[in-house]
Amino acid sequence: MIGPALPETDIKPAKSTLLLAVVALGTMMVALDGTIVLIAQPAIQRSLDASLQQAQWVTTGYLLAVGTFLVIAGGFGDRIGNRRAFLIGVTGFTLTSGLIAGVGDIWWLIGLRVAQGLFGAILQPTTLGLLRETFPGERLDMPIAIRSAAIGVSTAAGPVVGGLLVQHVSWRAVFLINVPLGLLTILLGAVVLRRRPAPGLRPAAKGRFDLAGAALLAAFLFAVFFSVGKITVYGALTFRSVVLAGVVITLAMLFTLREARAPAPLVPLTLFQSSNLVVGILLVISFSFAMMGTLFITSYYVQNKLGLDPVQSGIHVLPLTATMIVAAPLSGYFMRYCGARIIVSVGLALTAGAVFGLSRLGQTVSPARLSLLLLVLGLGIAPALVGTTKIIVGNAPPSVGSLAGGLHQTGMQVGSAIGIAVMGTMLSDRADQLLRATLARAAGGHVSQGFLTQALTDVAAGRHRPIPHTPPELAKTWSALSESIFMHAFSYALLAGVVMALTGAVVALVGVSSQRPLH
Repeated sequence: MIGPALPETDIKPAKSTLLLAVVALGTMMVALDGTIVLIAQPAIQRSLDASLQQAQWVTTGYLLAVGTFLVIAGGFGDRIGNRRAFLIGVTGFTLTSGLIAGVGDIWWLIGLRVAQGLFGAILQPTTLGLLRETFPGERLDMPIAIRSAAIGVSTAAGPVVGGLLVQHVSWRAVFLINVPLGLLTILLGAVVLRRRPAPGLRPAAKGRFDLAGAALLAAFLFAVFFSVGKITVYGALTFRSVVLAGVVITLAMLFTLREARAPAPLVPLTLFQSSNLVVGILLVISFSFAMMGTLFITSYYVQNKLGLDPVQSGIHVLPLTATMIVAAPLSGYFMRYCGARIIVSVGLALTAGAVFGLSRLGQTVSPARLSLLLLVLGLGIAPALVGTTKIIVGNAPPSVGSLAGGLHQTGMQVGSAIGIAVMGTMLSDRADQLLRATLARAAGGHVSQGFLTQALTDVAAGRHRPIPHTPPELAKTWSALSESIFMHAFSYALLAGVVMALTGAVVALVGVSSQRPLH
């Protein structure tokens, strides 16, 4: 059983508005961190002399930690209270952000990003849990939309602020900026959230915490994230990949058996009786795959291929993120009349169109065309985010609102990790194949290992600089050849995002139905 049904709430408007403001601040802190890191990633790679794969783990390691513990943290928040869990998450996220700014080694940075992800895992689902316990189900549309708009505000500011900090201060400053924002959130949260919810809204979970279930879930999710990165390297049908897939399936079965028999399960299996909730998770994975995979490889196109500095890069990305500020509340408004099904389907269709447009960009592109495509991408992401949040959180009872939030955020992290891994690997592998074929034709395959290694690193990242020991027959044409190879690989990788977004649009149309939440 999920637990006793809790009454839908109707807290006084003044108090609910203040709580919504605090939730928005906490959400903004995490979202701001994500966009700033994407902009700073090339600078981090250069500063710490890291490879493309190591730089990828600055983001992937964070997503791995967040995705592994989100559902556990959601259940934790439902037990100790979303208010207390929210403050723990904000405090830890702020502290680790300050520590990251002082690292001098790529592996220390990755390690601290993992620690930051653990606190982000506590913080993120509690923001949705607080909304679910504060607002009645029929009034969730606009609070969810405002939370999504807060994500839009922070992600809109992130590229520009991050670009200015990277260019004029250091990439370290993009992490330090979390400290004052975090301290403000802690201060306001301690005041606004000091009142406990009404008796009917207190955590309903009883019995001992399901430690065995938590351990199995953590192992399962870690195996999922670990396998995503490794299988893209090993190949889908290799022995090692099959073993990894077997481990994931086995852990999933063990976790399901444990939850079916546990007296107080961490994740009540009855929650998945809602077909909308299950479909909602699949839709989240679909749109986050397309979104994060596209943003990851596009950051290299904008900065390294087009040669824009971080500030210029941030300005070019601004239409995407700024659009969310307007599109998210509008999505919440129209969702009252046409439902989440149509909102999500339209959003994913727009996302697919925008990603396809990006895949057709050439070696030179007008700022207006790039900005228009990113604007359309923002118009697609906003309704997809708002709609999937409503589908998942709105189809769960208030007693497990934080857990439902954890499921939503886990779906986003899973999709993001898969998108970055798959599209990043497609870009790198395609560049590798084309480069080797080009070298075989132009230089007869007779190149030094040092040149080949550096050429692979530069071409996959979109850099087209002179390389020491370039064969004479390639010296005059190397820049044009490397640019052509990168653009072919870039277009090839983006097609995966198009396919995922279109698939999600169809699933939303046929899979989401009118259904009341479980109680």
